[in-house]
Amino acid sequence: MHTALTESVAAQHDRYREENGFTDTHVDANNRIILRAGHIDAIQMPAALGDRVRIELSRQLLTAPIIENCCTGCLTILTNGAPAEDTRSIYLFSKLYRVQAIRTPKGALIMLPGPADKVRVWLDAPIGTFRPPFNTAVAITLDAAKTLPRVVD
Repeated sequence: MHTALTESVAAQHDRYREENGFTDTHVDANNRIILRAGHIDAIQMPAALGDRVRIELSRQLLTAPIIENCCTGCLTILTNGAPAEDTRSIYLFSKLYRVQAIRTPKGALIMLPGPADKVRVWLDAPIGTFRPPFNTAVAITLDAAKTLPRVVD
């Protein structure tokens, strides 16, 4: 997805809804594009883990929209919504890991990159309405986490 810096937030919001199926979005009072989790879900993680997940998604020929937060270094991977019966906690990993992945609970707000956003950028822009299944992304994330160094308390 190419975003022109001259594109308005409203125009980009409309494009997200039309081209990418981000139907649960709105533009807030601060002119940010907000997606409410539910139909679309997300897993946020530090880049060290996110890079491993991104490589495995690619190896499996899966594409996922991935947002990079330039201030925190965290990556947010957008997926299809979690199954309604999914009762996993928000934190996917124990405190023994140096890094944690956090899933979005239903109704959580996900900030999407805007045209002049200096904080959030697409590392991998959305391609149409394709997103990996939530459970697939979780499995890949959990497997990738096993390759991270453990920290001793």
